[in-house]
This record gives sequence, C-alpha cells and structure tokens, in this order.
Amino acid sequence: MRDPSLTAGTDLDSSFHIESHAALLQQPAAAEASGRVLDAIVVPTIRPQSLRTAAVLADEIGCSLVVLCSTPEQAGQANAACGTPTDDVLVTWVPESVEDNWLPFLTTVHPENEIERSCHTDIAGKRNVGLLLARMCGWRTIMYLDDDIRGLTEVAVSRAAALTAHFRAAGFEISHYPDNSVVCHAYRLIGGKQGTFPGGSALVVDVGHCDSLFPPIYNEDWLFLFDAVQNHSVTTAGTGSQLEYQPFAHSRRAASEEFGDVIAEGLYRLVHLRADLTEATYSYWQEVLDRRFQLIDYVAARLLVREGPMVGAALMSLAAARKRLAAISPLGCVSFIHAWRTDVAAWRHMLLGLPVLGDLNDAARFIGLPAQMECEK
Repeated sequence: MRDPSLTAGTDLDSSFHIESHAALLQQPAAAEASGRVLDAIVVPTIRPQSLRTAAVLADEIGCSLVVLCSTPEQAGQANAACGTPTDDVLVTWVPESVEDNWLPFLTTVHPENEIERSCHTDIAGKRNVGLLLARMCGWRTIMYLDDDIRGLTEVAVSRAAALTAHFRAAGFEISHYPDNSVVCHAYRLIGGKQGTFPGGSALVVDVGHCDSLFPPIYNEDWLFLFDAVQNHSVTTAGTGSQLEYQPFAHSRRAASEEFGDVIAEGLYRLVHLRADLTEATYSYWQEVLDRRFQLIDYVAARLLVREGPMVGAALMSLAAARKRLAAISPLGCVSFIHAWRTDVAAWRHMLLGLPVLGDLNDAARFIGLPAQMECEK
C-alpha cells in the first residue's frame, strides 16, 4: 500500500517515512462559539517544581486542577507549587493498587511491551486516571497538560475547549522544543523536515466522546487519539513550546521508544492510506518493520559523514533503536493490536458503569487515590 502523495524532504523514498501527519488534522470551523468551557486541567507530573505554570493557567481560566504524581514524596513537593488551596485543586499520587484495580490491561502484560512498560506505564496510567476522574465529576471538557509545556494562554486554551463541541480533541502544535521520538530527532539532524503531531502533552478532549485509553507504550497519546483521527475529529487550536531536553543523552531512551514508534507510525500510515485495522496484517507489519530498518540505516549512513556535537550520541541512540527493532516481530505487532483493541472495548464498558459523583475528592476516594493533600502557599 503506497501513496505517492506522502512526500519527504530528503532523497529518502517517501514510502519509507511520513514526515508529517498534519494532513490527518481537521481545520477549525469559522464559527467556533459553542459555550463549551474547560472544566479541569490534568497534569501527570514528574517535575513538581514545574507546576506553577499549570496552576496559574487553571486559576486564569477558573477551572479545576488535578495533579497526579508518582510517589508521596512528589506529591509533597507539588503542594508548594500548586498555589492557594481550594476545593477545585487535587494533588495526589497514583499507587500501584489503583493501576491493578482500574487499569488491568492486556497491553500492560504483553510480551512485546516488556522494555517499554517500565518506562511508559507511569504517564499512561496517570492520564487514564484523569479520564476516570473526569467521568465521575461529570466534566465535559478537560485538558491534559504536561509540566514541561509553556507558552499557552488562557485565550488559546479556552478556544480549544470551545472547539470540543465540534471535535473530539483539540491539540496544540509543540514546535519548540519539537516533540518527536529520538529516531525522528536524528532524522532532523540530517536535514529531514520532520513534523510534529498534537499529543497528550497539551490536549483538550471532549470527555464524553474521547472514550479510548492510553496504553503503556511510547506514543500512548497517538493510540488514544487513533479512533478520533480516523473519524476526522482532531484539530489544532494553536502552538506551544516544550522545555528543551537532550534526546540523545541516553541511548536506552531510543530503545524504549522503538516499539511504540513502530506501532504508532504503522497505525497512522493506515489512516493516510484510507485503510482500516483489518488491513494491519502480518505482512503489513513486516513491511512496516522493513521500512523502519530502511529509515534508521538511512539516517545513520548520513550521520556518519557529518560532524557536530550531537552526532556521536545520535549514532549510539540509533544503534540502540536498531537493536530493539531487530527484536520486534510482525506477530508481536499483530498480537499487540489485538490486545489494544480488546483493552479499548473493556475500558469503554467500564466507563459506562462509572457513577457520577460530582465532587472531585469523592471521585478520588472512589478510585482509591490517597487522601487529598492540602496545598501550601
């Protein structure tokens, strides 16, 4: 399945790498007024000291703030950053018991996901918990916001919330620092015109219609959005920035991302080709894996003749990604997709059975989150 409209900015055969998925996004309607307002900002934090931006934004909008930490220590640190305590602020942490009771996914225990699971379960679990809380609070619109995102204004976020009357999700383009995988950052180093795609780092969703889940792999947000993208119901509401990081600092990062990058890129290629999941066969995933080898080898070959402070580290990361790629099988991809769709069906059934409690702290207690911690100035 090849589409000649998928072009590349280098001399790489465009059938092997799609630089941008922007064509899958919908344009906002001219008339955006809908009466929709943002009910809450959900921050799955790992940097409690960076929460002030989200707290200020929630205060400006006048919405609830939910801060989900990984440990009691992080939750304690988050208290000082979340501002004056109110009934609309929840700062807590997500213990393993919550994930065991509410997030018992097949994708979590899938054998192909062993390496990725240890790295990406935390963020996916917190985002899923955020959706559980939203359902039980009766919220219509929430924003997922990572603690390293900057540059979003009250006007832009309110506009995104209004758009959820027409779309399942409205995201923000994060252009600086670009939100890409390690392999795609390496592609940028050789002059590739790598695009970005809206994701969970800054995403406003219609709670009632975005009923998918975040599986515990890299690009969990792309899988969360997959059904909405297929239904032409994802748009953008503006741009933002991300705090800069070093993508090539640890080669294990590239290895941990590889399976999720393969799965997400393979799934979104299907949408470009106007195909559905029934066409994601064993032979299709074999082609996806072959293309991925081609991409990594292409980028590595061109880096070898370049100089620069990041070239050596980028090559090490590509080597780690290629080693991980060699361990991924077409059967592993097919079985993961089956597990993911089974999880989505079970998740949707569970969401329908949730009670609407209306109160944020009551919802937290119902899930089994630790008691609300009072925020300190």
